[in-house]
Amino acid sequence: MQKKAMIIYNPAAGKNKFRKLLPDAEKILTNADFEVTLVPSTPAPKSTTLIAKQAAEAGYEVVIAAGGDGTVNEVVNGLMQVEKRPKLGVLPVGTTNDYARALNFAKDPLEALQIIAKQETIRVDIGKANETEFFINNAAGGRITEITYAVKESMKSKWGRLAYLFSGLTVLPKLSPVNVEITYNEETFKGEILLFFVNKTNSVGGMETLCPPAQLNSGMFELLILKKVSPKKLFQLFASIKKGTHLNSPHVIHARTNKVTIKSDADLNVSYDGVYGGKAPYTLEVIPEALEVFADEKRISARLRG
Repeated sequence: MQKKAMIIYNPAAGKNKFRKLLPDAEKILTNADFEVTLVPSTPAPKSTTLIAKQAAEAGYEVVIAAGGDGTVNEVVNGLMQVEKRPKLGVLPVGTTNDYARALNFAKDPLEALQIIAKQETIRVDIGKANETEFFINNAAGGRITEITYAVKESMKSKWGRLAYLFSGLTVLPKLSPVNVEITYNEETFKGEILLFFVNKTNSVGGMETLCPPAQLNSGMFELLILKKVSPKKLFQLFASIKKGTHLNSPHVIHARTNKVTIKSDADLNVSYDGVYGGKAPYTLEVIPEALEVFADEKRISARLRG
């Protein structure tokens, strides 16, 4: 019996990459005994979330997010609104594709399709933000994180990942610390920070060395707090991130926790999966193994709880 699968795709993602991929996608999935329905997202706010929710309610067994991390985030938010959740497929045709990097197929959408066709899955954790929003990869706060959601889709389509660099050049001169109160594991950090990350995977902004200990199904977040540092030390710290040695820095707090609360006496924007969420205060919690995701378990065994 064929399985009902919906592909929700962002027509503008990755320089319209999905349109070129469409014939192969339909062929591969149809041959794997999927009955495929294609639905494009629209510019309307949260359109992808609504489509994913409706697909789950209509009895689709599989929902595939074809786009970048923003598309994946919206699909996850739709699926998390229902009790009986379809399996999630990720088809990386966006600019950065962090979650696909964590699943180890970010560079080849056809490879991702073949993995979906094999129908092997893992269960992964989902983050809940202030009871109403969800994220699958990370939540973040601080001026520099605003780059991820400040870049227009048209810029990403034209320049790819360079669009983030151009946007960063405008943000960096304004980079200033924020006074926060972050509570985790019955501990509280109070002071000035440049940014924080609450991670479920190792990859943020295409940097796969940002959080090496992160596991997709550990039931825990990896919290990283970057304290206020001088511009010179910040440059050195970013260099150490490329080597994966930054977790040992005295300027970085690293902790494993299943709940984080963030407060600030100034405006502190929070994003999740690169999508603007809102302003602090925020409470972030883990929902263990809340979704079933297509993946090759052997390829990502290091990113799973043993």
